[in-house]
Order: sequence, then structure tokens, then C-alpha cells
Amino acid sequence: MTIRMTKLLSLLVAALLSVSLTAASWANDRVTLTDGTVVEGTIKQELDGYIWFEIRKGGIVNEVIYRASQIQKIERNVGAQADDTQQTQRRPERRDQPREAGATGAPRAAVITLGGGSGKDMVGLYMTAESVRRVIPQLEEDGVEILVLRINSGGGALLEIERLSDLIEEELKPKFRVVAWIDSAISAAAMTAHTVEEIYFMTTGAYGACTGFYGASGKAITDRVLEEALYLMERISDRGGYDHAIMRAMQIDVPLSASFDEHGRVTWYQDHSGDHIVNPGGRVLTFNSQTAKRFGFSRGTADNVDELAKAMGLTEVIWVGEQERGFGYPISRAEREILRFRDRVERDERNLNNYVDRFQTSLAVAQTRPREERGPFLNRAREALRQIGGMVRNNPNFALFVFGTDEDGFWEWYREQEEMIRRLG
Repeated sequence: MTIRMTKLLSLLVAALLSVSLTAASWANDRVTLTDGTVVEGTIKQELDGYIWFEIRKGGIVNEVIYRASQIQKIERNVGAQADDTQQTQRRPERRDQPREAGATGAPRAAVITLGGGSGKDMVGLYMTAESVRRVIPQLEEDGVEILVLRINSGGGALLEIERLSDLIEEELKPKFRVVAWIDSAISAAAMTAHTVEEIYFMTTGAYGACTGFYGASGKAITDRVLEEALYLMERISDRGGYDHAIMRAMQIDVPLSASFDEHGRVTWYQDHSGDHIVNPGGRVLTFNSQTAKRFGFSRGTADNVDELAKAMGLTEVIWVGEQERGFGYPISRAEREILRFRDRVERDERNLNNYVDRFQTSLAVAQTRPREERGPFLNRAREALRQIGGMVRNNPNFALFVFGTDEDGFWEWYREQEEMIRRLG
């Protein structure tokens, strides 16, 4: 990361401002959602793309929150019916919406990417459990039955592995046939994919090198931390149905060999006693597509969705989404949201120092001015603080990577800023 908690705190030692969540209330507003639903009511608040929307029906008032990714269009002051706002019917079916009864019985499949390569792939920053959790409702609405996790990541934070594994095991597997499609799954990315029983490789795919290090020091984890990582991966190996010896050879320098019985079943050995040496020792293991397939770790090799469908044994499949230039798979609504998430993270990571510097500078100037002259400087500081809050709202892991605290600790700090701006203003 480009800035650490200590730096930010030094910049903000006297910086206790707030962002007001109060926004104008517009009557008779209309919101069209991305799935075609139209709701009418009153916008109560807006912040960082989120809107707080009040719906009155039969004298009962309900307030719902919509995020930017759910909203297609906002219309203000449209003369909606007063207290009996109704949801309108959905639009005609889109290509990526669930099939109607009587349509082809082919299963519906979608690809979502975990990690985007090109610097947008760090586990815990660009590849998070929360970003995937947010798109589960869209996958369900679009009738997805097979979920392909296309993984392209060079690794990242160990702390995110268990969260991702729990998400896959407890929230995705009960709803979908979950498949991992490996472009590059290194370190924490491979440790995440190990939860999935059904793994396919791209021709140039790589999987392994799951060593752990302490932050920027580059020092390998040892002792209790290493033992905890080894134990974690034994549990995750069980979830995916893999022999513990495979992942252990990816985590530490131990040999790995294998033998086939007359039925082609593989037995793994954490030494050289097997018929085939998979990892001689002196290094940690990384599978390529050939070795992964040879030893039955991979179910097959595929470089596009047609080849993947064939490797999966699907004679017919409906790939949810729309084909776009530059992508080798259809872009579903869920994947579009994942792409937006990574773009926002990249933008926030790039602009983080600007957010903090603008906040600190504007606040410092405001504190030197008479109260009646503070307004413009407090407004600039408020906007910068709101950008910092939006960054954490989009990806809660920024709270740890930047502020060195958990999400609750960040929002406690944020509320302190809210209180101070009230006092300074």
C-alpha cells in the first residue's frame, strides 16, 4: 500500500471532521433498477452512489437502500401517486435473465473473475469475499446454475483466504455447481481455489507456490503462524476433497510423489516412495496444466468457454451475459459488478494519497481561519473525507490495509470526524 496507518494518523492528528449524511428530501421520485423494476417514493438521502429511498404503501412507510450498481435511472419530481406507491411490472426478458418455463432445459452458466491480472489481482484487495457475496442475488435472479470462478491472481493476504473459502463452501456451493477455471492461481489464490472440487486449467495455467510472508519485509512465515497456515489448508483441502500432501508441498519444501492403481486412482506420498516424482523437494510445488491433468488434480484444460463446457461434459449450456470485445467469456450482470468493484479499488488505491493530502491541507487551513471564513475549506475537507469513506465502503479491507484497524474501528474514527466538523463549522 502507498500509505500506512502511522502516516495517516500523523496527517490527521488534529483532523477531526465529519461528513453530513443529511441530503435534501425530494417528493415523488422514481428509481428504475437494473433488473427493470421501477419504484416510486421519496429519496431521503444520497451518499457515494447509495440512496436511501422511502416507500409509502397503505399508510406504512418502508425505507430501503439501493447502491449505484442496482440503479439504472433516477427521476425526480415525477408526480408519483402519493401514499400508494406500487412496483411496476418488469421489462421484457433480457438475454441474461432467467429462462421462462418451457424454454430449453440447458443449464445456465456464468463466469465471474477473481482477480483481473495486470496489477488488479491482489487477494484481499481486488479479490474479496465481500465483492462476490454482493453479486449472489444477481446470479440467482439470472437463473445461474453453474458458476465458473475464473481465477487470475498472484496471491495476496492470508487473512482473506478463509473468508473466501467459507463463502465458496457455505454460500456458493449450496446454490450453484461451482467450478474453478485457472488462468493463474498463485499463493493465496491457489489456497482459495482449493475449496473447489472441480478445477480446470487454461493451457498456460499455473497453480501453487503457496508460501507465506510477513508484509513488505518479505520474511517467510515460521513457527506458530506457519503451523496455523498449514492447518488452515488441511481444512480447506478437505472441503475440496484433496489429499493434504498436495497443498503441503505447495506451502513448504517437502517432496511429493504419486502412484496410480489399476483403475487410474492416485495415491499421494509426502516422500519419494511413489512411482512418479511430482515434486523432488528443494522447492515448493507449482502445477502447470499438463502436470495438473496428468495426476488428476485438474479435470481438463480449456482456453475458452466452449472448450470449458466440453471438458465439463456439457452437451448444451446457456452462457449468461453478453459478449464484449476484449473478453473471452460473456459478461453477466454479476461479472459487470465485479469489474466495477476492481475499477473502483484501483482508482481509490491510486488516489488515496490525494484524498488524504486534500483532507489534511483543507482542514489545516480551516483551523487557522475565523469561523465565518472556514466554509470553503471545510467543504473541501468534507469531500475528501467522504471519498475516504467511500473507499472503505466499497472495499472494507481498506480499513486494515490503510488504517491498520478493522471496519468497526475505521467507522468509529470516521464518526469522530463527523462530530468535529460540526464543532468547527
